[in-house]
Amino acid sequence: MEQYHHYIPRFLLRNFAIDKYERIFESNINQQKRKGQKKNKGPNKQKKKRQRKAELLQTYDREKDQLGVSLISKTYGNPNMYKDINNEDAMHVEEKLSKLEKRASETIRNIVKTSQMENQVVLFRRDLEDLRKFIFIMNYRNGQRCFQYTNDIFDRPTKSMVKAFMHQHNLQRPAEVWLQNIREILDTPYSEVKDNQKIFYLDREDFKQRMIDSFLIIWQAGENDEFIITNNGFGIFEGVNGVVFGELPFQYAYHSFYVISPKLILVLCPSAFRKEVGTDHLYKHFGQRSIFDHVPHPAAIPKYVGKVKASCSKPNNEHSQLKYDGTDPFELQAHLLKMSLYDQGIEMQSNDTFTFPFVKLNSATVRLINFVLLNEVKPDLVLTFLSLPYLYKTIVKYHNDKFVVQQDFSNLKKKLFTTLNRTHKDDLHLRKDIPVGRTFSWKVREMNQIPDQY
Repeated sequence: MEQYHHYIPRFLLRNFAIDKYERIFESNINQQKRKGQKKNKGPNKQKKKRQRKAELLQTYDREKDQLGVSLISKTYGNPNMYKDINNEDAMHVEEKLSKLEKRASETIRNIVKTSQMENQVVLFRRDLEDLRKFIFIMNYRNGQRCFQYTNDIFDRPTKSMVKAFMHQHNLQRPAEVWLQNIREILDTPYSEVKDNQKIFYLDREDFKQRMIDSFLIIWQAGENDEFIITNNGFGIFEGVNGVVFGELPFQYAYHSFYVISPKLILVLCPSAFRKEVGTDHLYKHFGQRSIFDHVPHPAAIPKYVGKVKASCSKPNNEHSQLKYDGTDPFELQAHLLKMSLYDQGIEMQSNDTFTFPFVKLNSATVRLINFVLLNEVKPDLVLTFLSLPYLYKTIVKYHNDKFVVQQDFSNLKKKLFTTLNRTHKDDLHLRKDIPVGRTFSWKVREMNQIPDQY
């Protein structure tokens, strides 16, 4: 049986969902009469299920050049992405992924909810590790990466490495490498993923760079700004692109972006962006500064709850003899941190806490992040947004920025302009229908049916 699998999960898309409503005028008198009526508050699971199926996103489909709405249940996904034909339980990867997604969704909901009331959020280490593993897999399972492995689209050096890996692990197709990587990341404890030889080398190194060398921060859009979503936008980075050894592509991410709501974005940054480290050496090495160098990068404040035995904090103890690869900068960094904590009599525990401040961004910075996402879109772009006026303003400013613009969204701009003008005329006409001298208020009633074209 064919299943539709989302590479951007539904719980995230629901943060961008719109509700289809019809607006009805009712006099205050009639509304007052209904105030005393008892409502049926009993649960209605079937109704909730129908509502979930009918949840909608405001989208722009570039291939169809269509501005409208689309069902969450049929957006940002592919059929049978995780089907493992070599396993008796063909959907076992999807089942494992759903468990991680459930835990990550609870953490993200906590972050979003807390951001609406507080200026910081506290996360347990176990939840933070689940979240980081989840955002890595989300970036790894996006449509572009899946398409790359499914269709064997690699540069020549990488293709030879993939073939050698397939031979070593008795895999028949590159798509099986992609699926095995996801399965192994899901099955392996967070701290041990970097050592799992069943994960393709380049993808394992990517995990090391993003999950060990990088630290997480949370940026927040202001009241009048919002982030957008694109097909390949989850994990898009700003940084350095180049070629080494004449033909091998090289990338180094200064900032990797993960939009989780119209107002919040998770950002992974190399440790050089920590205030106590500094970016001077990084910029000197690459000869290029980050376009987000001006934005605050406050690292989370840890609180360690685990204490080790007194003997563990002494030199030449068994912990100081832990094996690690001193030639690997990621392993060396992790080892040095662990030893520093041991010297203080501290051992990392799953219930350690990390306090993350919400960094409020100005409008120019929010636009710049959206510009990075827009620059990286493909011809099959499906763009999701919350506000028509804000998207129009974003596209106009994007086209006006000669130092940033790399894509042409003229058709989208025209459609937004036409739609906004039509909406404005409808609102003016609606106001004329209000009887003079009568006081009316809004009552919102959900429409039961979705038009066929949706």
